[in-house]
Amino acid sequence: LNNFLLLRSSSASPLLEKLPYRKADSLLSPAERSFYEVLLRVSCTDMHVFPKVRLLDLLWLPPQMKERQVYLNRVQSKHLDFVLCDRTRVEPLLAIELDDASHQMLERQARDQFVDAVLKAAGLSLLRVPVQRSYSPCDLAILIEKELHRGETVRAKVAAAQT
Repeated sequence: LNNFLLLRSSSASPLLEKLPYRKADSLLSPAERSFYEVLLRVSCTDMHVFPKVRLLDLLWLPPQMKERQVYLNRVQSKHLDFVLCDRTRVEPLLAIELDDASHQMLERQARDQFVDAVLKAAGLSLLRVPVQRSYSPCDLAILIEKELHRGETVRAKVAAAQT
């Protein structure tokens, strides 16, 4: 019965449905895994690195806002490749997208522009990194540090605009 789901039917007898799911071989693609390993090496000890984060989980919308569900629907199925968070508060500090060849397609570019705009509105910095065969830990650390400092400025501006 492990691979079966007991379904209720309109008749008195339940139906058994064999479920087709199996565990994925890996949460990350080979390119993402390579980047993740370097990211773990260069991230500060006061940060967590989270892979495959749902965009909606990084955002907040006022509960009573007009058309709230419309805004939620626009982001609920989108994910970011990585998010760096403060280790103590688990506050998102930096989103990271690993851009492969698919990001050159027009449809994907429109999605990327939308995600960029959402994160900017929320006050969360985004670092886009082109997929490479290998990554220089030093270069990646510098990119992250620059983006984190830029993010502090963006967050301050967003906070000031909201008051």
